[in-house]
Amino acid sequence: MSATTVRAFVGIALPEACRALAARLGKGVAALSRGPASPVREATVHLTLKFLGDVPTAGPDGIDAVAAALGAVVFAPFALRFGGGGFFPDMVRPRVVWAGLAAGAPECQALAARVDAALAPCGIAPEARPYRPHLTLARLREPGRGGDWPGALTLLTDAVWPETPVAAMTLWRSLLSPAGARHEVMATFAASTG
Repeated sequence: MSATTVRAFVGIALPEACRALAARLGKGVAALSRGPASPVREATVHLTLKFLGDVPTAGPDGIDAVAAALGAVVFAPFALRFGGGGFFPDMVRPRVVWAGLAAGAPECQALAARVDAALAPCGIAPEARPYRPHLTLARLREPGRGGDWPGALTLLTDAVWPETPVAAMTLWRSLLSPAGARHEVMATFAASTG
């Protein structure tokens, strides 16, 4: 990232109860890994709709144009609830442990598709792969060292998540540092209630 770009993404902000549970689960999963693992930090927990990468700070494809395009996305309020989970790319050599959605996945997929369509005129390419809503809980740095992955699945299955109302989506900037990423809200876009 340079002074002329901002690293950005679009997502759904989550309430403190969800963020705290995600952080606890991430620590629990990390403890089951035989290799180094980075559990998610509570302050950065969110549900990503689209990662934008480095966006120019000015110009016709700049962050202001992105914000205007996102402001035109129409979606109704909905509720989501996390439940279960899994591993990316798989359970044999996992790099990421995630929580899935037990409710609200179709609405998240529809919203991600609307975001994709709205941002295409800004020069941001649509996703090549289907959107799979998930919440990252931990990143495993040395997946070949293994771990108690059945135990991790049990943790994910047994977790009881609160239902979360979704009344807005957020445009964040991500600031990278040796201590990890820090996210700043750039704009919030409310769902349509009428």
